[in-house]
Amino acid sequence: MTAPISAETLAAPGTRHRFLSPHYDDIALSAGGLATLLARQGLPVTVEVIFGEEPEVGAPLTAFAEELHTAWGLSAEEVISARRAEEASAARVMGTASLNLPFRDCIYRGEQYVSNEHIFGSPTQAESGLPEDLIAALGLPDAPDPGLWLYAPLAVGNHVDHQHAFAAGVALARRGWNVLFYEDLPYALLPGGHDRRLSTLPEGVELEPAAIVPVDDAWESKIDAIFAYPSQLETIFSHYVGVGSSRDKVDEAMRVYAGQYAPGSLAERYWRVAP
Repeated sequence: MTAPISAETLAAPGTRHRFLSPHYDDIALSAGGLATLLARQGLPVTVEVIFGEEPEVGAPLTAFAEELHTAWGLSAEEVISARRAEEASAARVMGTASLNLPFRDCIYRGEQYVSNEHIFGSPTQAESGLPEDLIAALGLPDAPDPGLWLYAPLAVGNHVDHQHAFAAGVALARRGWNVLFYEDLPYALLPGGHDRRLSTLPEGVELEPAAIVPVDDAWESKIDAIFAYPSQLETIFSHYVGVGSSRDKVDEAMRVYAGQYAPGSLAERYWRVAP
């Protein structure tokens, strides 16, 4: 195992940071502490929402997509603009910049993913090239830039969009880029969720812990950023995780998870591809 990466190394002068967010709330939930701390150091920090494009104009929505819109309290016509407004609000809290990549959420990619079983299953064969398309959309130079840090989801919870982003991160790491993988919340709050992911990584992929970053000083901002997404709170914290969507309940659940890494501190843990 290689030496751990310190918070000071990540925040070194001149570094730049690009957080790859499958959906509009993933960075606030999973890496909001580190993103906030880096931004407070005056470093360039960008949250890049991968699967946040408008549904195809004129294409019918599946019943599953309509069901999710109802759960979020948003109409089909307003869902993306509302989610982008939430993202902008969270960015103001964390001090980050925002960017949208040109890909649609899996629920808007035809009839491929029409149930929870589908979206938390395996990506379809038709999308096997999507991770490389994602990499191309990042516009990275040919040679790895040592001053740039990329952050991708570990894909805890197995959401297909997170799996695509994870595959892109692994490919970039193997090409020499600085890539850290964050633990996807709220999925990691489910008992055994994190361990299940590590035990079912794609063949040939091995990860190791890379950094444990204390985020006590940014904790309230992290929670504030999570609550900048009111459309998602009931779905993810009440229906999916079952802890309740009040600020007290969310804060408590997140604290329990963040308190397991560094005694007496709240922290976020990051992973990397093992050499």
